[in-house]
Amino acid sequence: MSVRKTMSSIRTASVIGAGDLPATSRRRFLRNAAVAGVAVSGASTLTACGFFSTDADSDDDGPAEAEDGAKEAPSLAQQVEDGTLPPLEERLPKEPLVVEPVEEIGQYGGSWRTYFGGPDDNNAFNPINYEGLVRWAREYTGATGLEEIIPNLATFEVNDDGSSYTFHLLEGVKWSDGEPFTADDIMFWYDSVLLNETVTPAPPPWLTSRGELVTVERVDDYTVTFTFAAPKAFFLHSMAHLGEGVKVCEYPRHYLEQFHPDHNDEAEQAAADNGHDDWVTLFDMGSPATRRHDTNMPRLTPWLMTDPPNTGSRAVAERNPYYWKVDPDGKQLPYLDEVVYTLSEDPEVSLLRALDGEVDLEHRGLNQGDNYPLVYEGQEDGDYRLMTYNYDSMNIAELQLNLTHQDEVKREIFNNKDFRIGLSHAINRQEIIDLVYNGQGEPWQTSPLEETPFYHEQLATQYIEYDVDLANDHLDESGYTERNGDGIRLGPDGNPIVINLTTRADAFNWTDVGELLTDYFREVGVELRVDPVSGELATETRDSNQHDAVFGSGLGGRASLIVPWNYVPISTPAGFGVEWAQWYQGVPDAAEPPGPVREQFELWDQVIATADPGTQEELFDQILDIAAEGFFQIGIATPRPEFAVVKNSMRNVPDEMPSGSPYPNPAPYNPEHFFKDE
Repeated sequence: MSVRKTMSSIRTASVIGAGDLPATSRRRFLRNAAVAGVAVSGASTLTACGFFSTDADSDDDGPAEAEDGAKEAPSLAQQVEDGTLPPLEERLPKEPLVVEPVEEIGQYGGSWRTYFGGPDDNNAFNPINYEGLVRWAREYTGATGLEEIIPNLATFEVNDDGSSYTFHLLEGVKWSDGEPFTADDIMFWYDSVLLNETVTPAPPPWLTSRGELVTVERVDDYTVTFTFAAPKAFFLHSMAHLGEGVKVCEYPRHYLEQFHPDHNDEAEQAAADNGHDDWVTLFDMGSPATRRHDTNMPRLTPWLMTDPPNTGSRAVAERNPYYWKVDPDGKQLPYLDEVVYTLSEDPEVSLLRALDGEVDLEHRGLNQGDNYPLVYEGQEDGDYRLMTYNYDSMNIAELQLNLTHQDEVKREIFNNKDFRIGLSHAINRQEIIDLVYNGQGEPWQTSPLEETPFYHEQLATQYIEYDVDLANDHLDESGYTERNGDGIRLGPDGNPIVINLTTRADAFNWTDVGELLTDYFREVGVELRVDPVSGELATETRDSNQHDAVFGSGLGGRASLIVPWNYVPISTPAGFGVEWAQWYQGVPDAAEPPGPVREQFELWDQVIATADPGTQEELFDQILDIAAEGFFQIGIATPRPEFAVVKNSMRNVPDEMPSGSPYPNPAPYNPEHFFKDE
């Protein structure tokens, strides 16, 4: 088979070093391809100086003062001198947020070179858009305590039972156009976005308690209070999440009210003038891509998109002159002038760029299982080093059959537990580990990892034995014993059982895994067709419940309570139960889940309504028991270590950091204080 031949030819005996890399290595293949025409082109305390200070691992002796003593980038200083920009003291808050350096005080100038996969490649742009009221601490572990959360745009207070959260905004923060950021912006989000049923048809679960939506109250210009009907244990964790709480701080009232009919009677006409069918499509900032493409919208981020990613093969974000963070010497951040993205739709091209030293910091597309020896060997020639990412995953590729499929026949087949067990026994997990992931990992289903408090032996080890006879026995017991002339089993409608696997083409070697599964399943009479697509299309297909099957990345291996959807399907990343998640979220006409899943939902509601860790653990163990008995998805193997390429000139980047949702690496390590030492 092609995958077996290809993968075995490029494997090495070790992933620690690459001295024994075969002469016919992928580097030679990639170099030849290039010659042939491949295009390559937190803050919980006050410091003595009165500034808020983030956590850090700074040197004991403290950072040295920059030689020139400049407190802002030269380009901004020139604008001040020219009279086109206010002086620095008028652009910064009264008490700027201080970012302690990982290594040392930096210097101004230079570009962060990376790449993006297309206009809707959200993950490429997330690291420079992580500015919420609170944020994850750098040394995030996935624990549920408040020590994981640090102030950012606001400090916070929590009442005794965790039902009320008060945020005190950092006074004097300005949007990138110089307008003040105040409680009015938060209230605009609450009144005109969250409470507007056209913009927000269904209230997001992280903002509800006992079925009631949160109440947000403006206390004064710089204070807001969020109040829930019952304790909301993980609310601050949601507020630190890039996809949830950060959105609260992305609605500048003074700019967006022109597009909203509650504030502008001409909003519909404005939408028509801009080529939109109605006002909400022009206003709705729920899509990160929409925000990136609007270069006029004020932001609170360190860099501002000046050349958006929908304009060609390059995107550029330049420094924000009103950015509100400084280093311990009072120098305004960011240090780097710009972030430059080059279009790279092919992971092999991304790999070439990294090997050639054209990437300053990136991991996406490089973490394919067979790349490590090649990237390790190339460090000296490419003038880069490797940083370890501790990925929060319990499985490298969960096979998620769509148990809420819109097609009644496929829904019946996929919901047959014996059918799922049969497919699981048909998988040669060790061969996948050896061929695709360089021998890294062990056969695994879908339990939290063994080193965590929530490890569940049954959920980890059931049905992982590779046994074709046993697989056939279970598939026969499922009732699908009849086969066509090609040996494919016939479903209840008399047609061959065919599963279309929609998978990301750019992630985790999932296409290679899918090709191996195709052989394994055909051997037991089930046809699998692999459809590699972009990450955006894969997500859209899954979230709209249009899939037969998808791969999941097993998030929640360590942070199981913070990222629970692989165990209790409360949100659509649970590709095995999209409509169950929608039912839980209150989406009209969503399919009601079976009794065991409803029981999981009831237990989860109890988990998030208590702040007691012991009670949370006891309840979540019951959720895992139900997940094990239901066997809703099929795991492959534990994940292998991940890495990122870091140019040797890039400073203030740690040797390792956490990775994976909800931790939007490298954003919590303050990219605004990364700098080039050239």
